[in-house]
Amino acid sequence: MKRIKLYMAVAAMLALFACENDPFYYNDQARIRMVGPEVWTLGTDSLEFSFANYSSSITDTTFDVTVYVMGEASEMDRVAAFDIDAGLTTAESTMYNFPTAVTIPAGAYSANLPITISRDASLKDGAARLYVMVKENDDFKLGVNEENHLLVIYSDVLSKPSNWNDLEEFFGEYSLVKYQFIIDQLNLATFDTDVLTWAQMKNYQIVLAEALRVYNLEHPGDPLTDENGQQVTF
Repeated sequence: MKRIKLYMAVAAMLALFACENDPFYYNDQARIRMVGPEVWTLGTDSLEFSFANYSSSITDTTFDVTVYVMGEASEMDRVAAFDIDAGLTTAESTMYNFPTAVTIPAGAYSANLPITISRDASLKDGAARLYVMVKENDDFKLGVNEENHLLVIYSDVLSKPSNWNDLEEFFGEYSLVKYQFIIDQLNLATFDTDVLTWAQMKNYQIVLAEALRVYNLEHPGDPLTDENGQQVTF
């Protein structure tokens, strides 16, 4: 029995020591950390996105960032505050939107912070950067350095797919205008020919040829022409 009590005492001391040295354990002021959507930010503090991979009808997109409490839940609602780092942000204020404060409900350990970015004409020339960070307030202090911010880098620049040689049989010679037309019509930007069958790719070609025929009928005397002055064909 004495040996069991000794083991229990040692275990309790080790647990206390571990808690005191755990960066996610706090017994005083609660803290906040930010975690971006896993599909975009797994293991990093940044997110890269290109509108060019989506139909030109898409004018904005929203990323759901999870805000986590580091510490105990509260019996009252609390507010987590956010701001941008102006020195690390190049995006104009019209090119993004997010709430500067979100409520962590009583008894909860997390909340959602939606960050919306907008498709601006300037993104055709290069990427914009949006640096969103936790802002310390009366309810929460800053969390760990790696998770007290999120950097969003976004653009609208098209680039030639690396496997276009495999796609040329179906889509023909590459051009930016043609590629954008493909994305707009199919709502697809990537075509993995190791996965897609010949029949599927041929069907895409047929769909695009018909869409192009309709476009040219709707623009008599002004068929779709690429940036090189060549009429687009499939």
